Amino acid sequence: MDRRSFLNRSGIALGATLVLPALTSSATPTAISLDTWAGIRSQFRFDPGKIHMSPMLLASHPKWIRDAIEKHRDKLDENPVEYWEENWISMEIKVRQAAATYLKTSPDEVILTDSTTMGLGILYTGFKLKEGDEILTTTHDHYSTEKSLEFAAQKNKATIRRISLFKESAIASVDEIVGTMVKAITPKTRIIAVTWVHSSTGIKLPIRQMADAIKKANAQRTPANRIFFCVDGVHGFGIENVSMEDLGCDFFAAGTHKWIFGPRGTGILWGKSDAWHMVVPTIPAFSIAYAAWLGLEPESKITPSDLHSPGGFHSFEHRWALNEAFDFHMRIGKDKIEERTHYLNSRLKEGLKEMKHVKLHTPVDPGLSAGINCFEVSGVKPEEVVKRLLAKNIIGNTSPYKTVYVRLTPCMINTEEEIKVCLDEIGTMKV
Repeated sequence: MDRRSFLNRSGIALGATLVLPALTSSATPTAISLDTWAGIRSQFRFDPGKIHMSPMLLASHPKWIRDAIEKHRDKLDENPVEYWEENWISMEIKVRQAAATYLKTSPDEVILTDSTTMGLGILYTGFKLKEGDEILTTTHDHYSTEKSLEFAAQKNKATIRRISLFKESAIASVDEIVGTMVKAITPKTRIIAVTWVHSSTGIKLPIRQMADAIKKANAQRTPANRIFFCVDGVHGFGIENVSMEDLGCDFFAAGTHKWIFGPRGTGILWGKSDAWHMVVPTIPAFSIAYAAWLGLEPESKITPSDLHSPGGFHSFEHRWALNEAFDFHMRIGKDKIEERTHYLNSRLKEGLKEMKHVKLHTPVDPGLSAGINCFEVSGVKPEEVVKRLLAKNIIGNTSPYKTVYVRLTPCMINTEEEIKVCLDEIGTMKV
């Protein structure tokens, strides 16, 4: 592809300002109403003979997203080169804008990834640390955060310090969590890395209050010694009705094939515009960055999103359908999704807490929990609990940590009756 073709097919005019397309759905809306939970549930192809209580791992695609994926797949199969050349930049811009609309932020601050793990790896291994800088993190984080931070420390000779934010997850408080974090900050702390909703216990950290405490600590520092607050947000993303401004963190990574119900193999990494300078790109980007490399665009036009979104060839039928997932959520209403998800999870937790043979490790308070519920059944190993539930066609899972719990994670498309069936089965599950 020559320079003129690059400009014409990508929609970039030399010296022109890139105009973001309007947020519209390219999928054909179905006749199914999104005004009822039954209507929304009917968009999914769930096996009707099973109760699906593990969307936190990998979600099903609603028809809205399936149609969009199929449209792009058909076009790519019919004429892959021309369809890609005509859409590879405009579609990525559309997806970034949809994500930004959902997050209430700028598309220039959003990069597209394939997963939470990719986002964390890009963020932490690219962070500009120097020898002696400290990364403050916790003992509650997932393997992907731990390993990404370890890779970063090895590259920069920084140090990592892990703390426990609470003594017991089920009864933790905002004051305990924030106070523990503040006490652990040292003059060498440059990154505070946490997980919004812990997949190990189901606790949801008070990110806003933590961000405010970090802001207060930064007020006593020079800009060169600023602490950056980084969050793995995947298990709150798609549940909580908040914006990036509401959370107050500096960076936020999340996959979109879980609670967002987006195309499998998609995700986002968001960062404040005044924080991206701290991250060195890991994977060469395409888009405007490619045009700048060709000498077709000035370097000054490159945004953080242009610079950091991993280039190369992706599963474009999935990536280009991601905007439909955000549109699907927005049409239902983020507030309604949050209310429904918390309602179902509260019913489950309250029922589990009443059982004498069950120990619930997740706070009942929706202010400190979201959609993950971790528990133990006295005298029965977690793996055996999951096995017994599966025998009753209930799909749960165990937490992949050194300490293992049973997890049930209902989402907005589950029903009250399904919660009752789960509770009834666990209620009779004794040694």
